[in-house]
Parts: sequence; structure tokens; C-alpha cells
Amino acid sequence: MGADHTCQEIECEVLVIGSEAAGAKASIEAAEEVVDTLVVTKGLVGKGGDTIMAGTGVQAPLGHTDPRDTPEAFFEDVVKGGAYLNNQKLVERLARLSLTEVPKMEKWGAKFVKRGEKFDQAQYPGSSYPRGLRAVGDHGGLQWRTAFSSQFKRLNNIRRMEDTFISSLLLSSDGEAVGAFGVSLRTGHCVAIRSKQTILATGGCAQIYRKTDSSVDATGDGMVMAYNAGAELMDMEFQQFFPFCCYMSPFEMSIFPTSLHYNLHGKFYNALGEAFMERYSPRKDWGLRDEVSRGIYLENKYGRGTPNGGAYLSFNHLPENLIENFFERLKPSYMAKLKQMGIDIRRQAIEVGPGAHYSMGGIRINESCETAVPHLFAVGEVASGADGAERIDGGPAMTWCFTMGYIAGKEAARRAKQLSRPKVDLSQVDAEQQRVSTLWERKEGVRGSEIKNAVKDIMWEYGALVRNIDGLKKGLELIERIKADDLPRLCVAGPSRLFNKGLTEALEAENMVKLSEMILRAASIREESRGAHYRSDYISRNDAQWIKNIVIKKRPEGITFTPVSPIMDTIKPTEGRE
Repeated sequence: MGADHTCQEIECEVLVIGSEAAGAKASIEAAEEVVDTLVVTKGLVGKGGDTIMAGTGVQAPLGHTDPRDTPEAFFEDVVKGGAYLNNQKLVERLARLSLTEVPKMEKWGAKFVKRGEKFDQAQYPGSSYPRGLRAVGDHGGLQWRTAFSSQFKRLNNIRRMEDTFISSLLLSSDGEAVGAFGVSLRTGHCVAIRSKQTILATGGCAQIYRKTDSSVDATGDGMVMAYNAGAELMDMEFQQFFPFCCYMSPFEMSIFPTSLHYNLHGKFYNALGEAFMERYSPRKDWGLRDEVSRGIYLENKYGRGTPNGGAYLSFNHLPENLIENFFERLKPSYMAKLKQMGIDIRRQAIEVGPGAHYSMGGIRINESCETAVPHLFAVGEVASGADGAERIDGGPAMTWCFTMGYIAGKEAARRAKQLSRPKVDLSQVDAEQQRVSTLWERKEGVRGSEIKNAVKDIMWEYGALVRNIDGLKKGLELIERIKADDLPRLCVAGPSRLFNKGLTEALEAENMVKLSEMILRAASIREESRGAHYRSDYISRNDAQWIKNIVIKKRPEGITFTPVSPIMDTIKPTEGRE
């Protein structure tokens, strides 16, 4: 890069980009098939991404609490919750696999809440039966890390490359995925990785919003890489907002675990003391995440919000000993944390509000987790198709990570054994080196952090919980201005190339701008309200015209947005339990 064109060359059979739940599961499953597996992450394995921050829930229709539950019921709940935009073939396969892949986590060392020998399964909004397994402790992420760490230690054919920002995929002359290009933050040098099969597990893009409970890593890198390589994106207008973020101030939030609300059945109040949620959900305080988030958002728009822009969540209707028993049984450290925040939920309400949480949209995949690019898979939150227009509550995100990781890991390993050493078009490596060098060498301009902050404000104001055509047009106008005026002047601050945060922020800024445009344009095209996408100028769901996925693809003439019918082989909208 610049005067230093050092580029480390690495080879592997299966490359996994992203090291947390979906990526860890995929790499373990691939390595068990005795193939050379390389895991690359822009942070540290087990400490980055959203997995370590995850709640305690994961879903599987084991029927331990209610024997009536089945994979078919799980499938139907997911499709109904996704407003029928799910890939039903994919969901059916994931629902079946959850019966083996979720309990497997216990065999690997994760601890779950149990009653005797059976899992104590909880019921969450959107589920017909109690199917949520709950990890022991405050955060399921700690249990998932324990489980994956045990397998990484057991397998000697998983290599790790940490603190490495992968910026693009490498393609053969036939358009097949043959590796990836990135920058080692530890050395400042480029890395070119040659692989027979590549699995993207880079997570979502919630960081494009001002208020979010997601990891700083959630900048949509894998989505943009796949798009640039020729893969299709889908359902990008559907971004989920988590309504239980604890609003400490107008600008700071801390994650508020959903299990407190779900187990103790909290009640929402606005600044006037009104129980308002019945205006926004037939389930009232037990509403789905999009309903509750939108309700809190609109109460603030109507001037009935709390001081920091949220709502009050109260448990004062419960006897104090019931609350104390809950903390003692499941969450012994919650009370201490709340007291540190100056909150005693036995007597005080908590101020909560929505934050961007999860991307239903992402890379379009089939039931084998394959993308439109040969030899490229996508798993976890970076992929689309499992959730449709909205993800139901209670932990299916982790279910998808474990099941998709299994599918892609096994399939990638099987195919890698059949392929010879791939050929890489080295001109791509040269082009990427030049792109990064240009950022380093530009001494003055706009920093990535400035662009990221601007994008966050634009998307929160115009592309978040409540949308309309005027706001979407305004948001697009502002994003176009950033593309025209700021991206050409993007620069990296600081003389050192070692762990230079400015470089990662510059690369992330480019990705966030591109994804913001996609989300705003897709939201403009979808002239209805469905799932997490709400248009105040089209407040009704329009099944006659909009049981469609919006598919996004890069073409020579530019970006295209094409509505296509979802894969709907099993149930239609009129056939599900409503």
C-alpha cells in the first residue's frame, strides 16, 4: 500500500469471514469434515460481533414444556411472523435442523435452564408454544462462546486470522468466489486469501442507525462485499428495532434484556401515565417488536414521550417478593446492575426505547445457504430469507446461526474436497491495494467517522421506524450528497498503519452509505406497511400486490430493484393460524 506494497498470500480450503455464532458454527462443521479451515474476523474471536451481547434465548420445537410443539408449528409461526415473505423451503429445513443443532450446544458446553433432565422452555410473542431454551446467566453469548471455544480447542485444522478487515471478495474469470482481500490491522499490510469455498458470516448493518444496541462491527461489510461480487440482496427495507433498550440519556443506551419483560410481564406507560400500547398492538404490552418499537416512537412524535425519548416500563403491579424470586432464580446479577443505574424496579419504572437491532434483509440464499455467486455461502444475520418481513421474538436469530452454520459448513467442506486449487485474477488484488493506498495517501479530506455519523442521523430521521415518501426522498437526497461530496474525499487520519481505527471507519463508511441508499430506495418502492416496514402514507398491508421480496442486484447499468414472489410452497396467507 503506498510505498509499501507488501501483501501476504494465504491459502485454505474453506474460508469463513466472521467468527461469531454463525461463523464459528460453520467453521467447526467444516473442520470436522477434515478440511483446512481459516476463520477471519475484524476483531477477536469470541469477543466481537453481536453474539457475545446476545440474550439468553434460542428456539427449538423440542416439546419439553408443551409436547404439542413441532417443527411444523415452529415453521408456521416464523412464516406468519414474517408476513409470508420468508423462503419457506429454507425455514422448513432450519426448523427441522433446530431439533439437533440447538441441543448440540449443550453437548459442547453451553448451560441451559432445565427442569430435571428437560429444557425449561419459555413462550415468547409470536410463538404458539413455549419453545425458547434459555441459557444460564445474563447473556447467552457467554454460553455460546464457551461452547464454540471448546470445539476450537478440540479441532487442530481451524486457523484464525484476527484483527483483519476483509474489504472485498476475489473472483475467478468465470465469476466464482475464490477468496478474499483485506488488511491486517496488526501489521498494516494487505492479505490476499485463496480459498475453494467461502462462507460469509459478518452479521447485520444496525450501525447505520443513530440508536442501536448492536455491536460496532455491525456495518454491513459482508452484504456489500457480496453485492459487489454479483450476489443478490433481498428484503433490505426490513430492519428490526428492539424496544427494550434502557435509555440513560437522549444519546446513550444500554441493552435491557428482554427476559425481564417477558418473564415478569411489564406494562408500558407514556409521560402522561397512560397505558398506551393497545393503540399499536392487539397484543397490548405483549406485542411484537415492531409494534412495541413503533408505539414508543409515535408516542414521542405526539408529544407524550418520556424525557429521553422513550416510554416507561413498569413492574409495580407485581408483589416485591415475586420480582425478587425471579432475580434469585434466573438473573442474580440483574438487580445489582439496575441498582448501579439508580433503579429499583420494585418501586420505579425503567425508561426504555427502540434501537436498531437486527437485519431481516441481507444476502439472498437458497435452502443450502448458497448465494448467486458460485462457491459463496452466507449464514446468520448477513443472509436473508429466514425471517421475511419481521423476526419473531425469543431467539430464532441464534437458531438460524446454529442451523445455517451447520448447513454451510458441511456443504462447503464437501465441495472443497472436489475442487482443485482455484485461480485468482491478480488484477483484483492490485485494484484493492490501490483503493486502500488512496485512502492512506490522501492527507486531507473527510474522515470515515464523520460520514458514519452523518449516515446514522439521516437513517434515524428518515429511514427508521415510521417512513413516508417525503422523508425517504429527503434521506436519499442527503445520502446522494454524501456520495457526491464526501466519499471522493474520504481519508484516513493518523500516521500509523498499525491498528489505525481511521482505516476501518473509512471502509465501513463506504459500506454504510451504499446500504443506506439500498434501504431507502427499497422502502420507497414498497408502498404498503408490512412487518418492520411501516409507511405512514400506506398504513395497510397489501397482500394483493406486495407479497413480494425486493431483490437488489448490481448490473452494468447500475443497481436494480426487482419485486419477485417469495418461495411459498407450504402455506399461503389465508392458510396460517392468524
